[in-house]
Amino acid sequence: MSGIRDVVFMLVWLGLIPVSLLRPWLGVLAWYWIAFMVPHGLTWGFARTLPVALWIGGATLLGFILSRDRKAIPRTPTVIALVAFAVHITLTTVLALSSVAWGKWEWVSKVLLMTFVTMGLFQDRVRLRWLYMVTALGLGFYGLKGGVWVLRTGGGERVYGPDMSFFSDNNTLGLALCMILPMLLYLSREEPRRWLKNIMRAMFFFTIIAILFTYSRGAFLGLVVILSVLIWRSPWRVRFGIALVVGALIAAPFIPDRLSERIGSIGEQESQETRDGSVQGRFEAWRTAWNIAVDRPLTGAGFRALWDTDIWLKYFGGSDFMAVRDTHSLYFEVLSEHGFVGFGLYLLVLASTMVSLWRIRRRWAGHPEYGYIANYAEMTQLCLYPYMIAGAFITVAYFDLYFYFLASSVMLGTLSNQAEKALAPEPVRARRGRTTVPSAPALPARAPRRPLPSLRALPSPGKRHA
Repeated sequence: MSGIRDVVFMLVWLGLIPVSLLRPWLGVLAWYWIAFMVPHGLTWGFARTLPVALWIGGATLLGFILSRDRKAIPRTPTVIALVAFAVHITLTTVLALSSVAWGKWEWVSKVLLMTFVTMGLFQDRVRLRWLYMVTALGLGFYGLKGGVWVLRTGGGERVYGPDMSFFSDNNTLGLALCMILPMLLYLSREEPRRWLKNIMRAMFFFTIIAILFTYSRGAFLGLVVILSVLIWRSPWRVRFGIALVVGALIAAPFIPDRLSERIGSIGEQESQETRDGSVQGRFEAWRTAWNIAVDRPLTGAGFRALWDTDIWLKYFGGSDFMAVRDTHSLYFEVLSEHGFVGFGLYLLVLASTMVSLWRIRRRWAGHPEYGYIANYAEMTQLCLYPYMIAGAFITVAYFDLYFYFLASSVMLGTLSNQAEKALAPEPVRARRGRTTVPSAPALPARAPRRPLPSLRALPSPGKRHA
């Protein structure tokens, strides 16, 4: 059976390479399918060693260069800030203190490159929906798979992601699943095919179970935030809120003690006496990251700074620490690796994206023809909420899914501009070819004046009319 999987996947992969070259937008879909569903990770033989992403990505980039289908990348504040951030992290890598910084820079640069390629190929409603569907179904597969596994086994063990992915551990899987919950819900609402609508609804339900049983406290916080927002924004918020409470009460007796203790330990982290080793190590890493940024505010220490024992010993400020570890926070990760300048650019990218999505949603909400733009903007905005909350406790500053949503926000801005032009009145061409504002309608011509009566025609003062 495993050999059949390998052969089938290899045939699909080989067929996608020329397709990616001839139709690069399909190559981008294939790239995200490989990144989010990790189909080669479901095999057990030679297919696991194939250079899957390299060949698909290379064919897509070559097709993008040769294609006439590509559009200019919009010059939005998000794009400009993202380009500035890309330049800055290259500078910080040149000046990095760690010898392994270039390896991480290469990986992040590939993600950024495909992000910009996506911006140039998906400025179309149909293509953008395909992009959303590939992501939602690819990651939703692992939510469905994980939720079913929990119900079958009783949830005594953690749910993990595929071992060949960027979300392989329980923390990153929990975050990725939190980020796609709004996609599954919003896309299912407008899906006309009943069978696909039911599949996405099932994925939504089982994904919630899978998130809980990752045993990730950061993912649990993200789940609480996103479910609260989804319920509040629903027109049936009272009905859904009651159903959630009733469901939680029914499921409570069946929840393993290990999960209850894990969730209950969140409140114990406020006091240093009751704080566990995992959280204590996070505070040590955050303090070390801050010391690096203060000492090197312009460039930081470069990628993977806290992985280096010498850097840790230099900036920790003492010898009494638990272990050399990663930052376990996307914010402190950027701060330690790229200084206050890089941290500011990173926040600028995130803030400009959220503001842009808010404006798009406000502009097209309820519009009979372009209301889908507002729905997609709201969906994308909600997908970023768990990232900002749970990411404060997970090292995910360069999460593939985050840059994916940055690209989709830029494309929604393009669709919004196209809608504005479609609704605008057609301009009138002047003689010299300049575009002018349409002229106001001409006033009706005046009626001709009647001639004044002559003096002879006027009656004399002494005579009366009969």
